[in-house]
Amino acid sequence: MDYKYIEQLIDRYFEGETTLEEEQILRKFFAQEELPEHLQQWKPLFRAEQEIAVAHLDESFDERILALTGEYHVKAQPIPLRVRLRPLYRVAAFLAFAIVIGTAVEHSATPAADAPREPIAVQGQDELDADETTPLDIRSAELMESDSLMIQ
Repeated sequence: MDYKYIEQLIDRYFEGETTLEEEQILRKFFAQEELPEHLQQWKPLFRAEQEIAVAHLDESFDERILALTGEYHVKAQPIPLRVRLRPLYRVAAFLAFAIVIGTAVEHSATPAADAPREPIAVQGQDELDADETTPLDIRSAELMESDSLMIQ
């Protein structure tokens, strides 16, 4: 019997050039019990493909795997609103603390409203000696001189 066509199909199969129909021919050929000696080496390859194609999982597969691994059910636990808002409570407490500290610092930096206030110019006049001249005195003297020069 001539096996040249099968040998050509095997060569094309390993080059990746066969069609699905040609691969089906190879599977059917290697499914035979009696094969020539020089083609016996390829029999396990094409039979393994056929066995893999036939193999499938039965219905009890999932049950057996779950029994081996242990079945874990995770239930969602409700989180109360007060627990979800806890970070916001912390932020609110920090802001209240910062406002109180800021107000205290600002209040200590400003003078008391009850203390009598004197104008700054009056305070400066009180501190000057009688014989010292101030810029205001100099300016008024200049004005008086300019008035006397204009009158003449």
